[in-house]
Order: sequence, then C-alpha cells, then structure tokens
Amino acid sequence: MPQLDRIIVFSQIFWLFLIFSIFYAILTHYFLPKFLKSLKIRKQVIDSNTKDVLKKTEKTLSKQGSLKKILIKDLEVTSNLLTHYFSQLIKDKKKIDTLSIDQKIGFVILNTVKFCDLKILNSIFVYPKLLRFRN
Repeated sequence: MPQLDRIIVFSQIFWLFLIFSIFYAILTHYFLPKFLKSLKIRKQVIDSNTKDVLKKTEKTLSKQGSLKKILIKDLEVTSNLLTHYFSQLIKDKKKIDTLSIDQKIGFVILNTVKFCDLKILNSIFVYPKLLRFRN
C-alpha cells in the first residue's frame, strides 16, 4: 500500500512538524502579545468605567440624601407655620378662608400627578375590561 510506505510517511511527518512549529512560533511571537495587550486594555477600560460609575452613584446618593434632609426640614417649617397660622385664626375666631388654601393644595396635587410621581402611578391599579365583566 503506497500510503503506508516508510519513505512517504517520514517526509510527511517531518513537514507537518516543521510547518506547525513555524506556525506556533509566529502565533506566540507576533499575535499572542497583541491579543493579550488588547484584553488587558479592555479590562482596564472596564475597571475605570466601573470606578467612574461608582463615584457618580455615590455623588448622586449623597445629593439625594442632602436634598431629602432639606425637604424634611422645609416641610417641618411649613407644618409649623400652618399650625401656628390656623391656631392663631382659631384663637382670633375670624372667618377662615380655606378656599384659597384648598385651591393651592389641589394645584400641588395636580402637578404631582402630571409629572409622574412613580409612587402614585404604582398605586393605581388598572384592570382590563374583560376582567371587570366576569363573575
């Protein structure tokens, strides 16, 4: 059988070994360092982006916390002023004009609903028409 001839088999093994050795040397010497360098740069970019995101979220959370403190303080001041104003009106026994106060409170509630307060929107349950008519 000619495919099992010793002369042909040894030359094929020699050239196979030589070609794969050269191919392996080229890959490890030229392409592998470039590939590893690109992987290292990608990892560094991801790490720096993660650090930036963490800094920005910490900054945002601190700003939200300070804003929440300011809002709570202002709400307490407003509550104290309203309590003082109504108690003063009751003491003086004057006619209390609640219409303008009700209009202002209604305007605030309307704007809160218009500008999509998520807590309010999540508290509204919407059911499909088909479920309403089933018994």
